[in-house]
Amino acid sequence: MCSVNTISNNKIKEIVKLHQKKYREETGLFIAEGYKILEELININAEIKEIYTLKEIKINTKSLPVQIIDEAIMKKISTTDTPCEVLTVAKIINHKIGEFKNSNKILLLENISDPGNLGTIIRSSAAFGIQGIILFGNCVELYSPKVIRSTAGNFFKVPIINIKSTEELNKYFPSHIKIATSLSKANNISLKEAAKLNKYIIMFGSEAKGLSKELTQISDKNIKLEMKNNVESLNLSVSASIVLYELMQN
Repeated sequence: MCSVNTISNNKIKEIVKLHQKKYREETGLFIAEGYKILEELININAEIKEIYTLKEIKINTKSLPVQIIDEAIMKKISTTDTPCEVLTVAKIINHKIGEFKNSNKILLLENISDPGNLGTIIRSSAAFGIQGIILFGNCVELYSPKVIRSTAGNFFKVPIINIKSTEELNKYFPSHIKIATSLSKANNISLKEAAKLNKYIIMFGSEAKGLSKELTQISDKNIKLEMKNNVESLNLSVSASIVLYELMQN
């Protein structure tokens, strides 16, 4: 391992720029903080550019470029007030629609604005057997540091793609049953009935407005969570996690 106490100001500036979406898009690079995400990157043979750490790394880094830095530098390059012990700069992975060819259980998220919600739902998707995730419409940036942190080391366990239109959705997934999660009373089925379906796309809308009319109109079925009358609604990530758990029971 290469052991150094400092890195150049230019290098620090380059890393700090990756805190911003603009520079992540320009460079195709992102920041991953913590050991769990580093292990994930290594396991999938991701293109790792740099690893910065406060002390010698215990896991096998396979001759990757590792530098030991002091806490002051780590605080400068970290995206959090309390930095992790390791920060990795890696190449963004862009999944292709072809990877969904054999995916029967797909989750669609529309206009999700909260990075914590998106990260938590990705984590639940990995836990409950979702084989692919579609980001539809105007969702929060996938490679936002907060999204990655919220997945708790499960960021790369489920492939994620972006789709912009219902035409594209129908083109690539013509035989999947499209299940809306809304307050509609039309085509309602229970979670137990939905769990018996073999090939579906379960669709969740934004935190503020729910699923759009555009998507509810192309849905084949609809489900909603039954709750006590004095509870207005649940957090999106909580609702999604409950539904995904129930769907896994088939």
